[in-house]
Amino acid sequence: MSAAIPVTTDTLPSNVPKLEIKGTNWAIFSLRLQIAIEAKELWKHFDGTTPRPVGPPIAGPNGTTVSSPPDPDDLAKWQKNENLVKHLLFQRIPDSTALRVRNLTDVVAMWTEIVREYTEK
Repeated sequence: MSAAIPVTTDTLPSNVPKLEIKGTNWAIFSLRLQIAIEAKELWKHFDGTTPRPVGPPIAGPNGTTVSSPPDPDDLAKWQKNENLVKHLLFQRIPDSTALRVRNLTDVVAMWTEIVREYTEK
């Protein structure tokens, strides 16, 4: 019988390099980061397929449709995972990049900006 190897959730493996400020290691950084995050089953926060939960639409005034508040448990779980992937990402990006993307709305927006910046270098 083989024992399962635990996946530590709050750190990245040492084979994920810190992204060089000039982006010279972008190809290997982005590949290894994606593989590590996928192993933690959290890549959907990077590619946007796990968006922030919203409640079901309800009828608003004058025939408009508005979203009701999301389920508190769903929102709490999403926020916990979002905070974790942000923590993981910020472990391996340059400080200047972290400061530039820190105020974006979510990890998918941060990652989109990082990809744009480093694929242009």
